[in-house]
Amino acid sequence: MGKPFINQAVSKAIENYLKYKGKLEEPIFSTFPVFVIRTLIYIYGELDIINPYITQNEHNMGGFDSNLAKYGFSIEKIQDFKNQFLVYEQELSVNKIPNNGFLKIEKYLIDMYFCKQKTMHTSIELQEEFKTYLYLPENQNSFIQEELNRVVLDKSELLLYFNSIAFEANHNFSVEELRRNTLIPEAYTLLGYSIDQINTLSDVDLRNINAQIYAYFHVNANLPDRDDYLQKAINYYKKYGNRVTSGNGYVDFLLFASVFTTAVFILLLVLFNR
Repeated sequence: MGKPFINQAVSKAIENYLKYKGKLEEPIFSTFPVFVIRTLIYIYGELDIINPYITQNEHNMGGFDSNLAKYGFSIEKIQDFKNQFLVYEQELSVNKIPNNGFLKIEKYLIDMYFCKQKTMHTSIELQEEFKTYLYLPENQNSFIQEELNRVVLDKSELLLYFNSIAFEANHNFSVEELRRNTLIPEAYTLLGYSIDQINTLSDVDLRNINAQIYAYFHVNANLPDRDDYLQKAINYYKKYGNRVTSGNGYVDFLLFASVFTTAVFILLLVLFNR
């Protein structure tokens, strides 16, 4: 007998798949390890899974590892995925519940599928077809339900995991670095903060301080040119020693200038009419 492909558990699963794939009613064809091979074939195609077994190519180009990685699934996870077949069998032999090998294999299969969806832009509707290969409580396959009863405590764990990954994949989230936004130094010093204090603040605390400053000077923080208004409000504050009150720094400055000009005009009229 030759050396097993990858490990004894994976090799046996592939052998059973090939032996029974024309006999769908045979219980062995629906055992968990064989069902995993069937799921891999659904995701990658039979050639990508069976050819490496036939040629005993695990690590080289066109081999098992590179085929599983072609949609972006990491090599590190592939190594762990293969090892989890052995974990599954070991924990099954001692009746360990939940079976961690079972759960990790299923979660890796879900990750693989969504790597493919992202890379190949497959239809979201195909997710429902893929779910028939997973050990979910909604799947009415009797072999799947029997395995769930045997190896897990919480039947909903894999469904919750699937829904979480699906939601993320279907909503095109992107992560962008938040820029640290510091205001003009006078905005802080006028309110009693030193620049050294500001430099040591966390990004969250800095955003809170900035919001307080905008509010203090009655500047709308949602305006695209809010910093221009803030500068005008600060200039006004430095010159007249008081804040504006209309909700817009620049408008308040104009309002004050108008009131001040009117007051001066009235005073001059009184003086000249004496």
